[in-house]
Amino acid sequence: MKFLLLATLLLSGTSARSADAEEAVLTARGAFLAGRYEDAETAWKYLSELGVAAPEPEANLALTLRDLGRHEPATAQWLKASLLEGADGFAWNQRGWSYLATGHYREARDAFTRAVDRSSTTASQAEASLGLGLGYIFDAKPRAADAPLRRAAAAGPYAISVSAQLTAEAARMIGDRQTALTYLRQAVDVDAANNEALRGLAYALAEAGDNRAAWRAYKKVLSLDPKDAAARKAYDKAGRYIVGDLDAAAGLRRVARPALDASSEDLPLPVSTRTIRVGLYGAPDGRPAVLTRAYVMSNSPFKVTSISHGVLRDNGRAVDQWEIDYRPENGLIEVRDASRNILFTSKTPFTFVPDAARGSILVKTAAIADMVGVDPGDREVRGGVEVVPNPWGFRLVQVAPVEQYLIGVVSYALPIDSPPEAMRAQAVVARTAAYWSMENRDETLEHCDLLDDDSTQRTIGVSGEMRAASLAIVDTEGQALSLKGRPARVFQHLDSGGVTEEGTETGQPGLEHIVSVQDSAKTFLPWRTALELERSVHDAPPEGMFGEAAAVSVPNATRWMRIIDGKELRKRVERRKDLGAIRRVRVAGRTPTGRVRALEVIGADGTGLYTGRKEIDELLGPGSLRSTLFTVQPIMDGKTVSRLILWGAGTGHGLGFARQGALGQAALGVKWKEIVRHYFPRLELKDFLHPAAPSKIPKGVGPYKRTLDFHKQKKNK
Repeated sequence: MKFLLLATLLLSGTSARSADAEEAVLTARGAFLAGRYEDAETAWKYLSELGVAAPEPEANLALTLRDLGRHEPATAQWLKASLLEGADGFAWNQRGWSYLATGHYREARDAFTRAVDRSSTTASQAEASLGLGLGYIFDAKPRAADAPLRRAAAAGPYAISVSAQLTAEAARMIGDRQTALTYLRQAVDVDAANNEALRGLAYALAEAGDNRAAWRAYKKVLSLDPKDAAARKAYDKAGRYIVGDLDAAAGLRRVARPALDASSEDLPLPVSTRTIRVGLYGAPDGRPAVLTRAYVMSNSPFKVTSISHGVLRDNGRAVDQWEIDYRPENGLIEVRDASRNILFTSKTPFTFVPDAARGSILVKTAAIADMVGVDPGDREVRGGVEVVPNPWGFRLVQVAPVEQYLIGVVSYALPIDSPPEAMRAQAVVARTAAYWSMENRDETLEHCDLLDDDSTQRTIGVSGEMRAASLAIVDTEGQALSLKGRPARVFQHLDSGGVTEEGTETGQPGLEHIVSVQDSAKTFLPWRTALELERSVHDAPPEGMFGEAAAVSVPNATRWMRIIDGKELRKRVERRKDLGAIRRVRVAGRTPTGRVRALEVIGADGTGLYTGRKEIDELLGPGSLRSTLFTVQPIMDGKTVSRLILWGAGTGHGLGFARQGALGQAALGVKWKEIVRHYFPRLELKDFLHPAAPSKIPKGVGPYKRTLDFHKQKKNK
């Protein structure tokens, strides 16, 4: 009897202890999401005192202390965590980063060396080698950094770009500029979003005297970050030394004549009863770029019409090249033929309209007032092109059947040889985005529904159209996602990182229909602790992720790293306000999926809060931050942030349709309707082109359709 009583007491005590531990974990998670790291610290200390091992309180406490900017105590906790039984390479790697953060380079190298031995994954081994190489660079031993950095590149695909960037840095430290240039090119080739490597490449090319290549590189830097004053200055300087046409130096896409055959019936022509207006040469200000000159050519006979004056010209011949020229002295738009004869002038909009159903307009050699952030290459578009004059020149708008416009959108969105079901799913999502934009456009002088750039969905134009995309659009004609019978607002991105985001987390109203879903064939438990989130962004994607089943996967889209220089970070902070030396950068809040809501920068002279994806992007990587699903490891130089290391997952905002996931699902045999429903479970598919006919009520049925046959009644009577 005494034994039973003792057992009962022990079991009840264990149950109470387990409940306390669970409550503490939930408290720590809530505090972590809200950026209340002091509360999270208290919870993890309590769990540590309880002696609970399952949530790994030492490691979680170490991460919490790191985010509090208390790096020495964090190192002590990682020391404990790495010495526990079963500690793996991840724990030793974090111990190494913690040592680096506090300037203990020898200890850091020892920890990373141990991590290589303890790592069970190539991603962890690559991280250890990367940390080892960076430790040598910090310790002014660049020659010793070469070998581990090469091992890092060989061990893991996610580390290739950053390891090449650091190898270039080590080469520069010993004066080997040519090797540095080679590795910077590799870093950018592997990951075009590595803006730090791109800036380094531009500088190295200018230093080597290759002004043409430097000018092109700085142009790319400015396309990502138009506010970069140093890059703008270097861009202008390099341009002055280029002999000849700058357009030729830019390596722009040039097309001699239209590629679309107006008479071909090789593919069925998508049916469309709606016309879309697409602003061409989309610019960073959210409008079509201002042009001062361009040449146009149609693939069929064409005419020029104007709302104000009717038909201006009806004698345009196929492949005739006409010039559109802005005259600043009088504000007129002159249209000339190939012999430079003036055909007409105008100050009001006019449109080039091909006669053929498969007509297209090729826009060539556009002279753009400011090319930064604009793709100035030639482009052939289906339908007509409207010229909209303004006081500085003119803007161009594609006017085309929406189904034909979509061919270029779907062709750009997915790689060649994509599974047909993925193409069909993409076609439905792209059509939905187009329909919604047509009903919710901002009223401007150009009346654009959307632009041809990435602001909503980019189109590649006729030159990049794929047969498979055309077939996908025909197969799903008119099919779009609806909300209460109207086209829904949908979003699309490249890679979700494992889980998509809730629309309500954006702060924008009316996005309750965008819900978070797991981008995986296998259901997994969402992360509960800071440690689980940290592990997920450091390691390769777990088994079962849809994106990993795609035939063409983009490693850096799924997992990525960035190493941001503290001096460059301070320059971007100073664009808003000078906070003095940067003491700390901390995540001030996260969404339940782990994405960063806000970042706080704490300087010697004040603090600044950066809220939302746009502001966070402008701070950490203007135009190049892959996603906000990341963690931050600061490296200190005394009390000042020397560098920030970001470990991230996914590419894009994470809302709605994930293209990599759709490709993976299609590869696994999932049909397009199920793919679309997976990402938009609260929306309905609707055929906007072929609405269902109302059902007929049979004669004699219903209170108002009764027919009485009196003759028959009399006869029966």
